[in-house]
Amino acid sequence: MRVKTSRSRTGCLQCRRKHQKCDEKRPVCSFCNFRGIQCHYPAGFKWVQQTEPMVSRHRPRDRGPPTGLLSTFSALFGGAIRSTEERSAWEYYVRLVSSNVPALDCPENPYRQLSITALTAPILLETIICIAAEHMLNFGLGSEPAAAERQQRMLRSIRQGLQMIEMSSHARWHDHRHEACLAAVVLQGIVVAQRPDGVLEPHVKCASYLMHTLGCFQEIPSTPLARLTTQRFAMVDLMLAISRQRRPYAPRSFILYQPDADRWDQTEPSFHKMTGCPQPLMCFLLRIAHLACDVDECLRDDVPEHEVLSRAFELESELCAWGLQYTGAIADGSSRPLLDILTECFYWTAHLLLARRVFRDATRSPRIQHLAQTCFRLMDHLPTGCGPDSSLPQPFYLAAREAVRVEDRDWVRRKHEAMTAYYREQQRNSAMELTEKIWARSDGLRGVEVETNGMAQSIEDRFVKELDRESSLFIF
Repeated sequence: MRVKTSRSRTGCLQCRRKHQKCDEKRPVCSFCNFRGIQCHYPAGFKWVQQTEPMVSRHRPRDRGPPTGLLSTFSALFGGAIRSTEERSAWEYYVRLVSSNVPALDCPENPYRQLSITALTAPILLETIICIAAEHMLNFGLGSEPAAAERQQRMLRSIRQGLQMIEMSSHARWHDHRHEACLAAVVLQGIVVAQRPDGVLEPHVKCASYLMHTLGCFQEIPSTPLARLTTQRFAMVDLMLAISRQRRPYAPRSFILYQPDADRWDQTEPSFHKMTGCPQPLMCFLLRIAHLACDVDECLRDDVPEHEVLSRAFELESELCAWGLQYTGAIADGSSRPLLDILTECFYWTAHLLLARRVFRDATRSPRIQHLAQTCFRLMDHLPTGCGPDSSLPQPFYLAAREAVRVEDRDWVRRKHEAMTAYYREQQRNSAMELTEKIWARSDGLRGVEVETNGMAQSIEDRFVKELDRESSLFIF
């Protein structure tokens, strides 16, 4: 007669799959030991009671799928989610994380739709569970070993996906497996931002290689996942290039680097809603990044400055014409959309980068100080946790390093502390530490007479560039 057993709820994964009661012996239970198979216990997420009030983004901006719908998806694709802990992490991602990644949450939010796609794509499922685990850890809802294990499983899954693409003789991203692998690589920036020691550069290089291999740079993406991947790669590649003061990895012919607002900002998912920066403005930022590198090369090769300056003045004129509606001022009691304020922050940051890295204006020059304080006034109208401010870090820290006045620096520190307490991405602290180093260097050189040669970089700017090139931090 068959002995009736109950399924183990806290036993090893092998006993759970076989509906076998586990005696939970560590490190190997009796069932696995008798059969000579590997015994693995789930490194469960540790939900803890907070000892102090925590301000957090634990309220999604959009309601997202109702509880019943989440349960339905879990039931339909129960085989993909292997444990209670994984289901908790998946639901945490759907309800909380996915609403906080884009600049503006909306019903068409592709990061939320990604969670459904992940139920049939193991590599994406491992990725979003890892993202959730890191997010939970920063809010005191998980353990370091659990997050580390999820990261290892995710990286192993990506490695297998890359090997599959390498072995394929006709790798194109029309294959949903290749598309999922590329998306998993591109999403690593979300994981990196959560950790103080995360390094994004290898992931972006890998993503660039995959984009080229799969023919993505010149092809209009045809699926929501492909659009999400293309848009996120374009912005991350550019923001990382600006952070490191180098050229982007993507070629200038990349389809998303061609101004076309009707295609990218007016369809779903909207590039503007996802990043806070309209696609044409991103193209201006791209030109500024390349032009700054052109200036360095011209100076190194003794090319006349006027050849670069003429292009710089032309770019500045086009940028001003594009942003005629932006004045840098917000009337008291204005009901202006927060997404539009964020867009203007990106707009004045573009002017700031053009002045600092192309025209080589000094930090203490009137123009730079005016641009920096314009950015600060606008950013002050984005309350912490409002939603669009989740995409504020790049403009914020670029403007922050130009602060000279004591009151400006005090405001930067307060804004940084408020945003970090709310969002908890660990790399924000690294960005602020870098800002403090730049301030200290600027103060140390104050009053020192430095000879300049036309557009050549000053001692201070060379110091900043070296810091940027050596830095591994990134947040967007």
